[in-house]
Amino acid sequence: MPSGMNFRKDCGECGRSFLTPDKKAKICQRCAGKGHPKPEPETATRKGLSPKATGNTKNFIEKIPTSGPVEGPASRGLKENEAKRSGLEVTEPKVQQTPEDKEKAGQKEAPPTPERKRKETPLTPAQVQEIVDRYQKYVEGLERPPIGRRKTIAAEMDIPYQRVVLALRQWNQQQVQAENLVRTERFAVETIYFSHREEQISFLEVKARIVQATGLNPWVVSRYLDLLHDGERKVRNIPPVSPEQETAILEEYRQYLSASGPPEPPLHMLIAEQTGVLPKQVHKVLLAYRLRRFREKWG
Repeated sequence: MPSGMNFRKDCGECGRSFLTPDKKAKICQRCAGKGHPKPEPETATRKGLSPKATGNTKNFIEKIPTSGPVEGPASRGLKENEAKRSGLEVTEPKVQQTPEDKEKAGQKEAPPTPERKRKETPLTPAQVQEIVDRYQKYVEGLERPPIGRRKTIAAEMDIPYQRVVLALRQWNQQQVQAENLVRTERFAVETIYFSHREEQISFLEVKARIVQATGLNPWVVSRYLDLLHDGERKVRNIPPVSPEQETAILEEYRQYLSASGPPEPPLHMLIAEQTGVLPKQVHKVLLAYRLRRFREKWG
């Protein structure tokens, strides 16, 4: 070692820095003069570490971090073994609880409210049948309550709206669909319907004659007639046509009803091309015409 070279060291007793030519010195001259004993060699406190690298065991244990990232089982077990060899008490880290956690822990689950019970209680077969009967009555009479059929049924039966919707959806999936009628069948229902309008018979009798003439399912006939009169709210924002255009549209519709079969193009598109309006305007005029004639005849 070159003469005159000093090393800066930290005293293991008082912690002060001091200069010394002895590279292996552990305490300063002041502490050495007070009679502090030199640290004795100890066994390794951690794998790969010795007292030369860590100082005394007491200082090493005190520097073990008590907080920080979550430790794995291996590192936690190692520290427990070190603490046991040093005579320290091993404690598990505590998880801090928020005020909300403490409040929830002290509370019991609230009992279900009457509204919750009502929503969770399954419908009985009798309730499902009553829902279907009410819905069929609305369709067969072309009745449309102001708030809608399903919402009215739910309110009058005190049943959650979604339960009514689901019950009718499941029932409807088992029925013949009016949307599956071919063009000739739809044309036959519509023309027979209008051909009996001027007769002094009930709406129920008109539907019976349609069923007899076409051989279609009675529910399908009722549902298709219901579709012909549906959508009044949806057409409110469609621009109106002039009186002359309305007259021309209705004249084309009368010719359609008196034909022997449906035309090749869709009805609304065909009339729109012949009258110079939009197909949705044709739909609005025809819907208003059907509703007006029905209300005048059967209220």
